[in-house]
Amino acid sequence: MKILEAKRPSKEVLARIHTLKGKKGIIAVIEPETGDYFLGKTLTEALKKAKRDYPGKVFYSIRIGYNFVHEHKGGLRRL
Repeated sequence: MKILEAKRPSKEVLARIHTLKGKKGIIAVIEPETGDYFLGKTLTEALKKAKRDYPGKVFYSIRIGYNFVHEHKGGLRRL
């Protein structure tokens, strides 16, 4: 199985999405070639919308107003 690499959207598209009023914390899934984006409360919700319009594409995901989609705090304990 070939693993496809996600392309980063243009700076203009990212800036436009990050400035959406009242959407801070919402997930945006972006189709990098067109700049189209789909919003959802969860990554799954946004991806379902994106895949409906662009089946088979690889998407770029961000959380509006943040630098990451998910953050892991903590670590693994050794037993």
